[in-house]
Amino acid sequence: MKMKTFIRTAALLAAAAVATPAFAGGVTVAKDGDSKLKIGGKFFLNATDYKVTKNGVTDTKTRSVAVDRAYFTAKYYFDQDWMMRITTDMVVDPNLKSKNSNIFLKYAYLEGKLMGDAVVLRLGQSHTPWIDYEQHLWGHRYVSKTLVDTQGYDASSDLGVGLKGKVADGLVGYFVTATNGAGYSHPTNKKTAGSSLDFDSRVSFNPVKGLTLDLGYRTGYKGTKSLKAGVSGSNTKSTMYQLMATYGTEDYRFGANFINNRSKLDTSAVNLTKEDAFALWGWGKLGDGVGAFGRYESTKNKLNVASPQKEIRYLAGFEYSPRKHVNFSLVYDNTKFTNSGNVAGATKKVTQIGLYSQVKF
Repeated sequence: MKMKTFIRTAALLAAAAVATPAFAGGVTVAKDGDSKLKIGGKFFLNATDYKVTKNGVTDTKTRSVAVDRAYFTAKYYFDQDWMMRITTDMVVDPNLKSKNSNIFLKYAYLEGKLMGDAVVLRLGQSHTPWIDYEQHLWGHRYVSKTLVDTQGYDASSDLGVGLKGKVADGLVGYFVTATNGAGYSHPTNKKTAGSSLDFDSRVSFNPVKGLTLDLGYRTGYKGTKSLKAGVSGSNTKSTMYQLMATYGTEDYRFGANFINNRSKLDTSAVNLTKEDAFALWGWGKLGDGVGAFGRYESTKNKLNVASPQKEIRYLAGFEYSPRKHVNFSLVYDNTKFTNSGNVAGATKKVTQIGLYSQVKF
């Protein structure tokens, strides 16, 4: 591919982006034999009424319009077996001192098929095995994260190496990774990383068409372990198990997910975190671009404390898609905390009502 040809093609694409046909996987902007370059973009825009009450008294009430996330992706396919990907992620963070938005490197990896679809190598900053997979089945990430992501039990991307694939004619799938553990929003290097790698995995079974059965296991220190002389890292080891079953077609899907997550210091037998979490979710198409979806989530603190916190969430919405890759949803989202902060009788409610949208190419 000649450089002048590439520059001219990219410039024409930028000038005519709104008129360019959109399809899954982005737009091919350059091609040379087996090699091709694709770019894609996606953003989430919402307008919400947000309210927090503590012990029955309004604590916070806001109305706002926000771009929650904005992604830009470039993929270069060397041939049918090898490719590379770079994705940036803009996120709004009110805790930043200078500006309220920041741009992260979400993905930067090389992928190659070592044995066809049975053994695929990932090297670099890539997806972790579970979150992106469940997001695809859930189909409404622009409204809500998956349970494991919402509770912060795992990061959606991390630095390391992974192997993924499908065997037995697609009946069994797997994805295993060894990563730094801190997640893409806290990248580490040889001077700042912990002294051990985290292990993350998912095994999937598809016994009949439309049915998925998944097992997940994650263990490691999330970049906290340190053996450097004079430096005591927190050395907090986390372990998580997941079970999920879903069933559906192109027109609907229902899922159930159970999570057990715990963590403790190497120097103590006492758990710092011990939680069981459960989610039920589903969505369906009603026709003419209209659909409905909902989630129920329950998270229980299982620590040996006098007043363990319990969290219950209900989410429901109606979706309208005027055209492919443009989605609007009217959503009600309510989360109630009982014994909030492990304080007996303390309650907290977070209620969001709003219009959520996703646009991508």
